[in-house]
Amino acid sequence: MTTSKFLAGAFIIGGAVAGGSYLYNMRRASVQLEIIPKAYVHSLSWTALTLRIDALLKNPTRASFKVKFPYIRITYEGSLLGSSQVVDKDIQIPSFGQVVIDSMMVELPVISIASGAYSIIKALFDKKPVKLSATVITTIDLGWSRIPYNSSTDITLKK
Repeated sequence: MTTSKFLAGAFIIGGAVAGGSYLYNMRRASVQLEIIPKAYVHSLSWTALTLRIDALLKNPTRASFKVKFPYIRITYEGSLLGSSQVVDKDIQIPSFGQVVIDSMMVELPVISIASGAYSIIKALFDKKPVKLSATVITTIDLGWSRIPYNSSTDITLKK
């Protein structure tokens, strides 16, 4: 009878250690998610600038997990220019893998970028690069926990 209690206790303790190790590795893996956005001029006029944003999501760990479809904010010299649509979609990222999310459109009407509109549009028409900042916001779903994740990156636009 004591042998069966000992084995049951060892099984419970072993399961707790394995579960704790799994949870620790999953949380650690979420911190190592890398998101690399790239922006392209989709259309350019004196009334609006439409950007096409592609994002590369890299997972350099052995844990696979899901993330919510990224939401992207574009700023110029600290001012918000525009943002992408919010999409309720999960994206599976495999272990030691990557996923490309392409053709997310962000329209920047001249009215919303009034403070820097002239300099941005003029530079693009003159084929000069423009530096913007892209903030990618998503939620990492580890199954048992959801962790907010955001990353800011400078991007350079060229026509």
